Amino acid sequence: MSFTLSDKLRTFLSSFAVPGLIRYVALLNALVFVLHLIAPGYTSLLELVPTLVLHGQVWRLITWIFIPETLSPFWIIFAVLFLFYLGDGLEAAMGSGRLTLFYFTGVVLCTAASFVFGWSGVGGVSLAHANTFLNLSLLLAYATLYPDFKVLVFFVLPVRIVWLALFSAALMILSSIGQPTVVAATLGAAFLNYLLFFGKTLQLECRIFHRRPPPDAFTPIISKQGSQQEAIQTFHRCHVCGRTENSLPQLEFRVSADGEEYCSEHRPR
Repeated sequence: MSFTLSDKLRTFLSSFAVPGLIRYVALLNALVFVLHLIAPGYTSLLELVPTLVLHGQVWRLITWIFIPETLSPFWIIFAVLFLFYLGDGLEAAMGSGRLTLFYFTGVVLCTAASFVFGWSGVGGVSLAHANTFLNLSLLLAYATLYPDFKVLVFFVLPVRIVWLALFSAALMILSSIGQPTVVAATLGAAFLNYLLFFGKTLQLECRIFHRRPPPDAFTPIISKQGSQQEAIQTFHRCHVCGRTENSLPQLEFRVSADGEEYCSEHRPR
């Protein structure tokens, strides 16, 4: 039996997958916060300092992603829970294999930026920036897939997550102005990671502005094929069964890694 390129890609992603990866990252963020309370300054042992990596402290290549975005006892709870939710939603839409590849590609790009642009990590820019930028790519990905999901800002104001993501991205860009070059480079690496995986999706259908239900509204539906007239006017069409959003408005459509669009029943795993 011969395998198509997409078959090989799905097989690779399946073997590469770490189910619940972002949950593990969020839990380790919480653990590092607890260790910081016990031993203030503990996070300095986890920061990515290129000179120290070259002197044998290779664990810093990965441990910087476990440094929480905030060390505030109040906000850390919400930061960890929000990261949990982002991870669950992304894994439901992308599959654990593709999400794992997406996250680790971001880690590699941000790490490379820190080495190329000489992030000293000592008396300079805090590496919390890098983790914040990496998590921003997760937020942008979630907003692309579920732009209609609403977040209660300050626990009161409901805001569509797509606007929260755009505001966060703009804020990060503004905050990088006047900072060392490595800050802008790492932020650019996070954006590049997002575009590598979602640039084609944006080009195909501008999904970041297209209304979609959140993951808890995901419901598989069975229906007949749409008409020829519908095919002319439709915007989404499953590559396998041919069903569209006109024949079944409740159907959820996704652009898979092979560049084809699938309904919820036929999306490759």
